[in-house]
Amino acid sequence: MKPIRCAACALVLGFLAPAWAVNKCTDADGKVSFQDGPCLGQGEKIEVKPAMQGATPVPPGPSTAKEGAFGPTWQRKHYLQNQGVPQARAALERNQQECAATAPDAAVAHAGPLRRSTLAQGSQFAQERAAAAGKDKAACEARTEELRNQLKALEAELGKL
Repeated sequence: MKPIRCAACALVLGFLAPAWAVNKCTDADGKVSFQDGPCLGQGEKIEVKPAMQGATPVPPGPSTAKEGAFGPTWQRKHYLQNQGVPQARAALERNQQECAATAPDAAVAHAGPLRRSTLAQGSQFAQERAAAAGKDKAACEARTEELRNQLKALEAELGKL
């Protein structure tokens, strides 16, 4: 039980904020000295606390230094010109090609022995395929629109740089 008490005391003492009383004393010659005991002549008591207790970090101000030849602005512009915008355009074209390749009529027309001409107009297979094709088309259009917006944003950012 004794080690636990010692650890608890050490923990409590560690959390107490230390403060020291320092006396600033001036002797008859005008010499200033600091001591922890009371002054014999003139003096004043100074309360000293650790600097880290109330210290708040100061955020760095905006940099006044000029950007170098290959600074962050140049790097971002270079990236957008050589990779960002071309890759976004390629992704948009690839998505449009994939959407065109998965045409809804192509899947139903080549459904094996169940060709479109042999299916009844109200058959469940045809309805399910039409519903799935509609969902696929909507998803394709949504993805295409998302890629277009991303491309426009990158081009606008490049235009500002």
